[in-house]
Amino acid sequence: MKICGLITEYNPFHNGHIHHMKEAREVTGADALIVIMSGNFVQRGAPAIIDQYERTIMALDGGADLVLQLPAPFSTATAEVFARSAVNLLHQLGCVDAMCFGSETGRIDEMAEVAKVLNHEPRKFQQNLREYIRTGVNYPTARAMALEVYFEGSIENLEELLDKPNNILGIEYLRALETLRSDIKPYAIHRWKTDYHSEQLYEDVASATALRKMLTEEDSIAKITPYVTPFTAREFALKSGICTPVELNDFSLLLQYRLMTEKDRLEEYFDFAPELKERVKNNLPDINTFEEWIDVLNTRTFTYTRIARALLHLLLNIKESDMAEFAEEDYCLYARMLGFRASARELLTKIKDNSALPMISKMANAYRILSAKGLKLLQMDVAASDIYRAAVYAKFGTLLKDDYTAGIVKMK
Repeated sequence: MKICGLITEYNPFHNGHIHHMKEAREVTGADALIVIMSGNFVQRGAPAIIDQYERTIMALDGGADLVLQLPAPFSTATAEVFARSAVNLLHQLGCVDAMCFGSETGRIDEMAEVAKVLNHEPRKFQQNLREYIRTGVNYPTARAMALEVYFEGSIENLEELLDKPNNILGIEYLRALETLRSDIKPYAIHRWKTDYHSEQLYEDVASATALRKMLTEEDSIAKITPYVTPFTAREFALKSGICTPVELNDFSLLLQYRLMTEKDRLEEYFDFAPELKERVKNNLPDINTFEEWIDVLNTRTFTYTRIARALLHLLLNIKESDMAEFAEEDYCLYARMLGFRASARELLTKIKDNSALPMISKMANAYRILSAKGLKLLQMDVAASDIYRAAVYAKFGTLLKDDYTAGIVKMK
């Protein structure tokens, strides 16, 4: 049995993801697809538009064989931590042959060259990086500028390679594979028709960004139907106004409470730089919504997504010290199952026989099989889900099942 891993958010699941799955099976020769999926909060520093169990159902219907959750502290982190934790999860399963990721360019050999420079940091690159950081630009910009100087034009259109979200993540996946000395073979699939942030619509394809926008508008189901599977369209039709769409500003009241009560300890939270602490204190209590806070704190030094993630880590009580603890274990402390297809029994057996990680298939058993750090990570993830559930209840009056009663999604 040949197994391929996909690292995803499915926020929401759409036709481009169907294309990705089909291409992954074809180019890798995979018999089974394992999906590592963000839970209720995603990497751009925002809540998922619909909860993790609904997205698991959509993924399984679309062709996934098994869906494992990426815990909230990692799914909301930088591209480096997001990629390292997810790749290590696939690696520690001990039976994954390949991983396949989307890319705006598909130029995997050149991405691998960049990944090696970032992993080994030659002196020339280090010196230029420090110089650009001193000019006051944010870290991603400084890093891109230092790479441009290092490669001296030997990689064509390097700026495009470093500027696109899927390319950036792809480079981090390749870095993680090299660092882990993993035998997993990477494949890059050229992103289909539309860019990550694009709101341009094609006959049958729209980006997740465009779809999330549609889902907040009138006649949302009619608008998204051409771009998602019939099953996904039906799920959103059934759940719209009941538990979706969930938006960033739905967490504004809780964020405001956290900012007011933690204003003297903000630097303890992951990604919350000391400079941001002073800007927060200077703007309390006049700013109120989540998005307003991001706009106020956004500067040349700190990107929009960096601010969003910092605020989200405060909201979810994710501290620098917590992430340092998890980093000591290479982030990967367990594999938590969200759902699987009935046909995946052989796959599950292979994971059981080869995995170096405890598999959480029943939440009630977690306390028996996890280490102390593993339990801490799980408890933080459960708390994040409870915050998401609270926002859903406040907005729609719908009480979602908690992580202990929701159960694993099983699809025929």
